[in-house]
Amino acid sequence: MSVQNSDRAIAVIGMACRFPGARAVDPYWSNLLEGAHFLDPLDEAGLAARGVPRDRRTGEGYVGVSGAVDGVEHFDSAFFGIAPAEADTMDPQHRLFLEEAVHALEDAGWAGRAAQRRVGVFCGSGENRYGRLLPEPDAAAGSHRRMSDGPAMLPLRVSYHLDLRGPSIFVNSLCSTGLTVVHLARQSLLAGNCDIALAGAVSVQLPHEHGYVAQESAVLSPEGTLHPFDRAASGTVPGSGVGVVVLRPLAAALRDGDRIHAVLHGTAVNNDGSDRQSFAAPSVAGQRDVILAALADAGVDPRAIGYVEAHGTGTPLGDPIELAALREARERLGVDTPCAIGAVKSSIGHLDTAAGMAGLIKAVLCVREGVIPATVNHRVPLPSAALEGSGLYVNTQRRPWPDHEQPRYAAVSAFGVGGTNAHVVIGQHTPAPAPGDTDGDIPPQILPLSARTAEAFHDLRASLADALAAGPDRSCADVARTLQDGRMPRELRRAWVASTLSELAALLKDETDPVAAGPLEVAVDLGTAVRPAPSLADRVPALRAGMDHPDAAGRAFLLGLAGLGELAALGVRFTTLAAHGAGEYLAAAFAGALDHDVALRCAVRYEAIRAVVQDGGDLSACEQHLAAVADDLREHPPTPAESALRSLSLGETVPAGCAPSVDHFLDVAQTSVMDGAQTTPSAGAADLMGALSSWEDWLALAAWCWERGADLDWTRLRGGSARTVDLPRYPFEARRHWAITGPAEAVAKPLAPSAPAAGAEEDVLAVVMEIWRTVLGVPDVEPDADFFDLGGHSLVAAQIVARLRERFDVRIPLGDLLDAATAEGMAELVTELRASAELYSTLTESPGADTTESFEL
Repeated sequence: MSVQNSDRAIAVIGMACRFPGARAVDPYWSNLLEGAHFLDPLDEAGLAARGVPRDRRTGEGYVGVSGAVDGVEHFDSAFFGIAPAEADTMDPQHRLFLEEAVHALEDAGWAGRAAQRRVGVFCGSGENRYGRLLPEPDAAAGSHRRMSDGPAMLPLRVSYHLDLRGPSIFVNSLCSTGLTVVHLARQSLLAGNCDIALAGAVSVQLPHEHGYVAQESAVLSPEGTLHPFDRAASGTVPGSGVGVVVLRPLAAALRDGDRIHAVLHGTAVNNDGSDRQSFAAPSVAGQRDVILAALADAGVDPRAIGYVEAHGTGTPLGDPIELAALREARERLGVDTPCAIGAVKSSIGHLDTAAGMAGLIKAVLCVREGVIPATVNHRVPLPSAALEGSGLYVNTQRRPWPDHEQPRYAAVSAFGVGGTNAHVVIGQHTPAPAPGDTDGDIPPQILPLSARTAEAFHDLRASLADALAAGPDRSCADVARTLQDGRMPRELRRAWVASTLSELAALLKDETDPVAAGPLEVAVDLGTAVRPAPSLADRVPALRAGMDHPDAAGRAFLLGLAGLGELAALGVRFTTLAAHGAGEYLAAAFAGALDHDVALRCAVRYEAIRAVVQDGGDLSACEQHLAAVADDLREHPPTPAESALRSLSLGETVPAGCAPSVDHFLDVAQTSVMDGAQTTPSAGAADLMGALSSWEDWLALAAWCWERGADLDWTRLRGGSARTVDLPRYPFEARRHWAITGPAEAVAKPLAPSAPAAGAEEDVLAVVMEIWRTVLGVPDVEPDADFFDLGGHSLVAAQIVARLRERFDVRIPLGDLLDAATAEGMAELVTELRASAELYSTLTESPGADTTESFEL
């Protein structure tokens, strides 16, 4: 690949979208290649079924055409930890963008490692039309809604729910928003303000799946068809959609093996100022200048630009000006080489703030695949286009990119009402050949899969199996890396160890339900003879020091300690260490309860005593060893353990945070001369020493830990130079969250908890739980349920504060309410405050009370 400005090149490493007729990037591309369009005409019956009033649908200028996006009313609120009641009233634009942001990060191979990193979010949306159609909320809910559902909350929601730590910026330049966010994201990356950037835009037209009213001399098409750059152009057609891209400096993307769709070489944004006919009119000079600025920024030979994805609104005013600007820019640069022009709006409609994103994703696919789709609904060029001799032509049929043995370059334009113009220049990336699985020695890999629910897990498992069976050749290492780093670890998990994709395909047929996170317990038995295979020792160098110890017991101790240390470095935190005999000293050393050297000496002496007993030797030697153990322990007494220590020799457990007694370890030592029965570890405990036999056994232990909730350092475990590959995205569960009522429907406001009968004792907990059910939208609430686990946050808590004040006349500080966390805790807080208020009232109203003095309760 030839890069003119390699130090300023930005890679497009991830993409996701939902446009009319397509719920993802691949079907979007298929639709474009087929020359299909998804501006659906709606007949009288269809409009009536969608609730369009008769007087409106039969009125003058009404056009029954919709560029609707699928699934606007659905959202997987539980995936993001959002309460159902909040999801019901949340702007659908925010809901769509959240889900597609996850899919874009998955496509980039970063969804599993983006949290807590400097990932910037740059995005824009249209107006919150949904909020205007909702029933009027009560005072408490209204305050929450006004604060949380403003358009500018979009990037803040994304950063919060995905735990992204870079800049979080809302952008709106109307129709050019989609490219303006890309420009600002690129500038932030180049300035070092973030390491990765999410850039995207969303627009949802409401009422959804309805037509529109085309007024004379306005920009909307009276016929419902968009003809870009065509003599028949009569106006644009509105549509809905969302698009998101993930950007990263090219050098970093290449270094880390990211999958690169295309390279962003240059961007520019400007405004027309007053050099135009009116505020809403475009300017040839402004558009020409932004094109020239982006080309200069890219440092790309303008003759190499083979395709321009134009703004192409199909309006009689805008299209001629856009072509004139393109022509003038090329004339100034002395360029007359062939260059195709296309406009995706004729296929999916004008997506308003998301329009530029739809064009960018299309252009990226064009340079990646080397194909230019046809521009539908273009037949006869505009008479005023004057493209003769310029090299520009509107592409009306699907064609391969001309092969000039040079990298492919394209440009994308987006022009906003009000004069903000944006232009970007992108180029092809030619990846190095991907290594596939061979018949040689292929190291095994951990292939993890997780989901929030069992249903979503099995959907994902089946999709992965299908993709591996039908998809292109991939290496097992690349698939493993993509699943490890490219997917968010969720609550229910399974992980398999395999060396080839054919092995994985067979394992994926297992329909066993995934595992929920739980306590991690490991069993340590130094009596197990272990000699790590070279495949393991080479990958875990810390094991080599233990292998060289001259004593068998000491060797086992050091191998076990190195293994536990490596697991800790990978991110595993065991809640319980279950051990027997000499292994108990190792467990105590790792948990910080014993000095390592002391523990090693105790373990060696323990095994020495056992050897004497088993060989029928002189028992006085045993007494000497026991005395040495006692002296060592008294000189270096135990300290509090960081994990629980379960003694299988004694059948007792020392809780985490407690220091075992000296007598505890002396009793363990005494068991070396007795042939007593030992307690067995729990059925769910992992076998540490067994995992130290081979690399595959070690991976099986790491996979077991991940299934039970450990977040592993996959790079440390995996090593190598695996790359990101295309795999199925997370199957969000389509739960309906739609609170708009029809004209004939009564608006049912939530009922407040009924007041108690006169003289009856009020059940504060029952009132609190009913308030929770109302503000969170959950039907079942347990007294000990966690407010935050149910999707609560400070804005929802503010509604609870207001309702409790109204019901009980108590003023509860928001921080105290959040600290209470459960319904029980909040009820206790209310009870305490009411008792304090009653005491205050009694004291101040008693005869002779001096109300001028203050006192502390």
